[in-house]
Formats: sequence, C-alpha cells, structure tokens
Amino acid sequence: MIKKGIIIVSLLLLTLHTFGQQQPAIIKLNAEKLHSRVREWPYPVNGITVPTNAPALLWPATNGQTMVKPMESGSEVPEDPNIGKVRYKVMLASDKNFTKDLLTGSEQAWAVYPLHQSLKPGKWYWKYAYALKGSNQWTWSPVYDFVIDPKYANEKVSPPISVVLKRNQGAHPLLWDMNRIGADFYKNNLENPEAKKFIAFAEKLMLAPLPTEKPQRVIDTTGKNKLEKKIIVERMYHGFGDAVGTPVRNLCIAYQLTKDKRFILDAKRRALNIANMNPNGLATGDDFTSGAVLEALGWFYDAGYDFLNAQEKEIFKNIITIRAKRVYSHLPNRFELHVSDNHVWQITLRNLAIATVAVINDVPEAKEWLTYMYEVWSARFPVLGTTDGGWHEGNGYFRVNFKSIIYLSQMFGDFSGVDYFKLPWMENLPYYMLYTHPVDAASTATGDMWENIPYIVKGEAWFAEALTYKMDNPYLNWYVEQIKKEHPDYFKGSDDYLLFRLLNYKPNKTLAVSSPADLPKTRKFADIGVVAMHENLKDANKTLSSYLISSPFGSSGHGHASQNAFTINFKGKVIFGGTGYYSNFSDKHNLLDYRTSKAYNTVLADSLNQKIGEEGYGWIPRAISGKHIQYALGDASNAYGEIKSDFWLNRFKQINVVPNKTNGYGESGVTVYRRHMLQLEGGYIVLYDELEAKTPVKWTTQFQCPYYTIEAQNTENASEQNFIVNSDLGNVSAKVIASSPLKMQVHNKFFEPAVNWNKVTNDEGQIKDFKEQWHAGITSEAKQKFRFLTIIQIKDGKTEIIKRLNSNDGLAHFQVGNWEIQAQLDGDQASAFQVSNKTIQSLFSYGNVPINFEGKNYIPKIAGSSVLLEMDSKKWDITEAVDELPDVVKYDKKLD
Repeated sequence: MIKKGIIIVSLLLLTLHTFGQQQPAIIKLNAEKLHSRVREWPYPVNGITVPTNAPALLWPATNGQTMVKPMESGSEVPEDPNIGKVRYKVMLASDKNFTKDLLTGSEQAWAVYPLHQSLKPGKWYWKYAYALKGSNQWTWSPVYDFVIDPKYANEKVSPPISVVLKRNQGAHPLLWDMNRIGADFYKNNLENPEAKKFIAFAEKLMLAPLPTEKPQRVIDTTGKNKLEKKIIVERMYHGFGDAVGTPVRNLCIAYQLTKDKRFILDAKRRALNIANMNPNGLATGDDFTSGAVLEALGWFYDAGYDFLNAQEKEIFKNIITIRAKRVYSHLPNRFELHVSDNHVWQITLRNLAIATVAVINDVPEAKEWLTYMYEVWSARFPVLGTTDGGWHEGNGYFRVNFKSIIYLSQMFGDFSGVDYFKLPWMENLPYYMLYTHPVDAASTATGDMWENIPYIVKGEAWFAEALTYKMDNPYLNWYVEQIKKEHPDYFKGSDDYLLFRLLNYKPNKTLAVSSPADLPKTRKFADIGVVAMHENLKDANKTLSSYLISSPFGSSGHGHASQNAFTINFKGKVIFGGTGYYSNFSDKHNLLDYRTSKAYNTVLADSLNQKIGEEGYGWIPRAISGKHIQYALGDASNAYGEIKSDFWLNRFKQINVVPNKTNGYGESGVTVYRRHMLQLEGGYIVLYDELEAKTPVKWTTQFQCPYYTIEAQNTENASEQNFIVNSDLGNVSAKVIASSPLKMQVHNKFFEPAVNWNKVTNDEGQIKDFKEQWHAGITSEAKQKFRFLTIIQIKDGKTEIIKRLNSNDGLAHFQVGNWEIQAQLDGDQASAFQVSNKTIQSLFSYGNVPINFEGKNYIPKIAGSSVLLEMDSKKWDITEAVDELPDVVKYDKKLD
C-alpha cells in the first residue's frame, strides 16, 4: 500500500526569515491548488523519496485528445463520451534506459498502477503511455523518477490481482470468505449473545410484508422549479433501496448463523421481489437506491445459490449484470482520478464490490470489475486523508463513509491478506475521532450536515465499536466504553456493523483501556487541516475545547470555504462555530451562505468570501501542545479570489446565480492571512491575525453563534469592539482590538435565507426547523496590511476586565487575569505577538519580541519561529516550531 500523496505544488517559494540561518521558519505556498478535482499531474516525480516500498503510479487521464475534466456521479456536468476509448500501459526500471529491473504493465483502461511488489532501495524511473482502442500507436509520457528509502524495505506489500482472483475461485458462498470459514463462523457464534438476539430479530423479520415500489415519504412539489422537483422526487425515494435490500442481507446472515432453511427461503422470496423491480424506475433508479438493491441481490445470489434453479440463476445474473454495468461503465478513466467522487466512495463502490464477488465466476465481466476496484482501492484509499487519520469533509459527512471503510477493508483484506486496519491512516483514526468528536461533546462544527451531530450519534458509536474488533488501541477502547456508558440505548438491537462483529467475534477477548488524560492536549491533523485543543480531553463535555481549521483540500466536496476558521466548544456545546443549514448540496442558501466564509469564524476581505473549490485552500503550518498554553497557526493566504472550479461554477449556473461581488464572491487581492490561535489555561482564547492584500481592503473578522445570541457592548475606544454571548453555559465575552477604528454589526439574519424546502430531517427522522442564528462582524478601515488581536473569555463565573497597560516598545500591551498579552497591531511593522503568565510560569512568543522570563533571556534558534516555554519540575520545557508542510506538499509535486 502506498502512503497516498495527492497533489501539486506548481511553485513552492520558501520565504526565509532566519537572518542567515539555513532552516526556513515561514513557508509561502504559491500553488494554485494542492488537491485537484481530478488528477492533473503524475506521481511520484522529481526524485521524491516516497514513503513506501511499493508506490502507486498515478497520472492525468486523457480521452485521446485532451485531459479528462472533472465530472462525478450525481452531477449535471456531462460525462466525457470518449473516456472509455483509451488504454494505458506503464514501464518501470532502475535505469533511465529501461533495461535494468524492468517491469511492464499490461494494457488497462484506468489511470492508476499500484505496484504489488516491493522495490529495492534506490532511484527508479517510470513512464506511461496511452493509445486509442484498436490502435497500436502509443503516445509516451516523459520519464519520471523517484527514490525508495531502505527503511521501507520490510513493509508488507499487497499481492497482484492474479492472487486476488485466484482466491475468489471456488463454490458459493464467496462473500466474506464463507466457503472457507463458514463452518467456523457457525460454530464460533453458537453461544454469541448478540447472534442469538439477531436470530430472534430475523424471526420477526420474516413476518413483514413484501415491499412495493412507493416513496419513503411524500413531499409537496407545488411551486418548485424543475431542478427542485427533481431533487424532491429523489428525496422521496431516498432510503428505499436500503429498506428493501437490508432484510435480504439480514436473512442471509441469519441462515449462515443457523443453517435454518426458513431464513434463506424467505430471503429468496424477497430477493425475487426486488429483482423484478424496474431498474430505471423512480424507486430503484438512482445510484444510491439501485446500489443498495444491487448489493442485496448479490448477497442472496451468493448465500442462496444452492436454493436457485437454473432459470432463477439466470434472472439474478441478468439483473445483477444490468445494475452493475450501469455503475461500472462510468468508473474507469474517471473515478480513480477524482479527489473523491463522494457517492461512489461512500456507498456504490461497496455495493458493486459485494455484487461483483457474488457473480465473479458466473459473469465474465465481473473479473474486470473486481480488478478495477482492487487496483483503485490499493492506489487511493483513504481518498480524503493521507496518514493523519482525519477526513477532510468534517464529521457530518465522514459518517456516510463508515460502512464502506469497515466492509471494504474487511473484504479486500480477505482477498489480499493485507490488514488494512493497520494502515497509518487507520492507526491514527481513533485519535481523530477522540480529538474532534469527544464523548458527549460537540464536534468541530464544520462541513456539510455537521449540525446533525451536536453529540455522538448512533452511526459514529457503532463505527467506533466496530474498529475495536480489529484494532488494539486502549484509547479507542476507552472512547467506546464511555460512549456505551453515556448512550447504552445506542447498542440495543441490530445495526449495520453486526456482520462485521460476527466475522471478528472472539468470545474471551479482553480490551485494554487507557484514559486520554495522559495524551497531549493538542493534536494536529495536518493532512486535512485541523488542530484540536482541549483543556481536558477526558472531560471535554465539562471543559473548554477549540479547533482551528485550514484545509489543503480547500472546500472540495462536502467541505466548506472555512479556511482559518475557529470553533469554540464549552461544556460539550458549540459556542462559536459554523452557521446555516444543509438543505441541499447546492441550493441558494448553501452556495451563498452555509458553504461560504460568511458562515464561519474567519475573515472576509471587502465582504468577499474565500473561493469555493479546491483552489481556495489553507493549511496548518504549526501547532504546539503545552501544559497551560495550546497553540495553532493556520495559513489561508491562498484561499481568496475568483471561483475557478468549473464544477462549482456549473452548480451556480444550475440555480441561476452569478458568483459576483453582489453575491459575496470575487477578487479581493488577499496575499497573506496567517492566524495564530492560543487556548490559555483559565478559559481564554487569543487570536492574532496577520493580513495583507495587494491594495487596501476592509477586513472583517467574524463571529458566528449557531445556538446562542450575541449582544454588542459599549466601547470607549474606536479601535476596540466588545460583545458578549448569552448562553446557558456561563459567561462569554470577546474583545477585538486593532490600531485604527473598527465598526461592528451584530444581527441574526443569513446572507441568504434558510428554507427547508426539501424537508430535510435530523438523525431522529424529524423535519429540521431552520431557525435564525446570530452573527457579529467587526470591520476595519481600508488597509493594505492589517492586524486583529482578539481576546475571548469563556468562564463559569464572571469574565474579567481586560486592562490596557502602558508600553514604550510600540506594542499594544494588555492584561487579563494573570495573563499578559503583547501584540504589534501596526500592519506596516513586523508581526510580533507574546503571551505570558508568571503565576504558572508559561510564555508563548512569535516574532521579533525579546523573550525575558523569570529573569532569564531566551533567543530562538530560528528567527520567525513560534516558541513555547513552560516550567516543568523546576526545569524549562522549551518547544520551538517552524512551518511544516503537509504530506500532500512533501510527496506530490508537479513538474515546473
């Protein structure tokens, strides 16, 4: 498996602020994007040392004339009709002339080539070629090179597809290796209490009537336009495929647990019923419903094969082939290139994989389908992360991927012998869950549908528990144990991960448990751009947590234009976070408010948002975890400007909206936006923003409260603005300070009204009430260079008066509680920011500010670094951080 690097750096400019020293402190990225919607450059290139001994070779696809452009399932952007007319092949060798250690790939229809063999250490060269179908005229790429590090020599490598196909030979049932483990599966679960409960559930399931093709819900379409009507009709049938398909799967599992023919015969009755449903009808015609039906048909065909006569086998093979081809025919030379074609990765890839294995030896095309899926899985998983365990789109939509992550990891592991639960990303996944959605507490409050998970919901709980069956992580075990204590009702009855638990059931297994109290308070997830800071990770539902968000993926997919946005949670609830509501992927409220920077605690320039699309990216250069001070630095310098993504421009066009300045989009000329964020012991958040543009702009720093009200407070200083948040959690106040006059606007209106025209429901199935929410914007005069200093207090008791102290060094100087804060607020001067507390002997410093603490001077090793000094057992604990690139920049660079 490769550690997936995903992108481009068209030009990487290292800005050296080190006064003659060799290591740079500040890195400036000038790439237009770090992740492209579809691959635009080859990987690996430029002699990069890859983090594996068997990388996947990736390259831009072609239709024979031009590069394949972005398109995806469910999009109105038409598919390129020529994407299926080309074939590729690759060559790899340890010399430029391709004579030594030569590896050649056979012709293939897709633009990825995972190496299923370990390469010897040293430099390797590769190239790819394409030709039109039926032609022997191959067009070759330039020669690219990369290096294999000896330290990866002993890594286990996934086997070639020939091994996978051979393992799938044999009699039914093939799914989940049942033709090999079926007897053990039966015996192992005879005394499993959960299996016994499930069998009792299946007994009742057989009494349910056969389903008919009708809507899951009825929604009035009166007065809606053509696009809205289409979306509403899809919404009415959403979930139909699962409703009719899940009982078939469950009855098949019950049969494998009991060998009781009643279960498989009832599964047959239901499977024949849905086999006769119209594959092009409203009920099972879209990708989600048809995919669920396809999976159910595959389940029964495999588990119930011996209960079918010849005619019935033909019925199932034909309908599986029809539905599978409809999915597969749109994948090669497109899907593997996409940053994340959500519907396929979330659901339909799993549906297709299960159905494919079921007919692998009976439908000739199925071997090609499985080959493609295995190769893409080997090359691209996990698509929205690399190694840090995070998921770019936020936790609201991460959960839609859970079933596929679990079951495809199990399935491809069965085939290949590779334990996909030991991938670096998988091993870090428990920490991502623990830090970004603590037990009985809110999440990061970003991305589509985050508002549906104010606390951990059932799907997250089940997923976390499922991971404990394959991972030996005591913090994960603690996390699940605590969820079970808080939500015992989540774990009653059947759920989607039952089969996984049955497959991996160990009667006498004991789980080691460790409290996260001994983990660092801060953790950086650089690949997806999140820093999580906690006062007490173990009791996040009672204490202060904060997050800084700045994603290398930009606002791709279900992600939002929220670069350098912060979220603050207290006692498990969101105080400051994203606002608005997910009613549809791209209606007016979504594209003009909910998805935009206007909905987040970040900065607008001349009231203009950050770009929607992969081009509007940010990243997290630094983070430090201390005892009393937590620190994060986000860089959103590349996030602003005109929208360039054809995909998103098409979405605006579909709803007849122009992304112009009137609607909050356009070129603002921002060149620098670096946000320093500190969480200080005692209930304080401090922000220091470095802002620059090509010409003077009005800078607006925003504060969004999705659940509470904001109330403006009087100020005697024109360069300061104050407000409070009225909540049931305690006292919350904020002061924003600059070097020139500021104006504040507090209101409870969305830029574009939120209307639940699509009758979107919450996790409990109740139609959501789109209530108004509160917003504050604090705006500067037009300045080319500007600084904001923000001090937020979150207290059980009263907040404290922030005192302005005298200063003769040109810095603004403040005291709040025992904390002293100094900041350079003049944008024409070099940035400087220092926070200290003599009582608890802690100091943070950034910029050219003398560090004198406890009577001692400290000179940073690298000028421009961020420095944290804290006393630990009568000894200074010193941490110095400079900018560190995310993996996508380290490993996946475009040729200049």
